[in-house]
Amino acid sequence: MQDIDHSAVHIRSIVAGVLDLDPDAIEDDQDFIDVYRADSLNLIEVVAQVEKHYQVELPLDELYRARSVDGLRALLARLLDDTRVPDSAA
Repeated sequence: MQDIDHSAVHIRSIVAGVLDLDPDAIEDDQDFIDVYRADSLNLIEVVAQVEKHYQVELPLDELYRARSVDGLRALLARLLDDTRVPDSAA
């Protein structure tokens, strides 16, 4: 298992792939929509990839808070009821 800080690297990678950005250009606290111009389809793809990778279902009513790397990390930590998030779904 990887520390939750390492999950930021993977989440950044997912977002970068969906939005066609360099992962290093994505700041953890920046809003995907406001800063990186993601649209609803982009967000659906990000959520789908995060759910698949971490084998968890993200509640729709909480997704509006998860519009940044930090937001997704916090939501994952809360859902997995732990301060550690697995880096792979093995």
